[in-house]
Amino acid sequence: METVVLGFLLGTILGSFAKALADRSLVERSFWGRSYCMNCKHKLSWYDLFPIISYLFLGGRCRYCGDKIGLEYLLVEVGMGILVGFLFWLSFSSFQFTVYSLQSIFSFQFTIFILELFFKTFFISILVILFLTDLKKMFIPDRIILPAIVISVISIIFITVIKVIYLYSYLSQDAIGKYLLPPQSDYFRRHVLMATEPFLYSILMAILIGGFFYLLIIITKGKGMGGGDVKLGAFLGLMLGFPNALLATILSFVLGAVFSLFLILTGKKHFGQTIAFGPFLVLGSLIALFWGNQIMEWYLHLGT
Repeated sequence: METVVLGFLLGTILGSFAKALADRSLVERSFWGRSYCMNCKHKLSWYDLFPIISYLFLGGRCRYCGDKIGLEYLLVEVGMGILVGFLFWLSFSSFQFTVYSLQSIFSFQFTIFILELFFKTFFISILVILFLTDLKKMFIPDRIILPAIVISVISIIFITVIKVIYLYSYLSQDAIGKYLLPPQSDYFRRHVLMATEPFLYSILMAILIGGFFYLLIIITKGKGMGGGDVKLGAFLGLMLGFPNALLATILSFVLGAVFSLFLILTGKKHFGQTIAFGPFLVLGSLIALFWGNQIMEWYLHLGT
């Protein structure tokens, strides 16, 4: 329960940050500088920025001019808190502390676990920012998605290198493990290849999904998808890898089709009108992140 609370609190903070970055991206404001009221332009103090608490305490209004603050701020903070809290619950419940005893918090396995947990938290934060910008103005800002792609590549490489270094260190310090190192054995080489597989699959998925979306742009002459979707597709390919990136893409098309059909049937949209595809990529990615393995196992056992 403590980890869920920690995840929720972290999520609310990241939610407030994500909302600020999304808003500043839409009006092309600098990401640097203190927050201020959009109405009176008064800079907000630190005690005005507590996620959820400040909004509720102030009754959803600016402390200085009394202008109403949009409910969206509260919803994003709560939503992010729920997403990250749920991520923490899933992650920590699957990590077997009993296997590594009380010293597991100092183990290599736990170090990798924490790195990957923050990696996934970063993924959720970027998805929320892009969900907001694309939903509002059908806009995926380069100054969000491009650094996110670079950071994801660096993170995957870093985690892979850490795994390889640990393996070599462990084998070189073990009496028997020394004989598993080159040139006595190919054990180390084979396990290095296994450690690098997730990175290679992530790069492959980024190229395939980004390339597929780019092909759709060419086929539809820009009517079916935008350049931002190509970059978002590459990003989710990097972050989710194989096969979850493919699952996220399929889910996004299904969700988009169902929602579009609903809008047409209710008369809110007509055939030929475009809708933002980014939010459906985000929803598909979140489903794949949380339940991708279970969905794939269910699918593979359908015929058995």
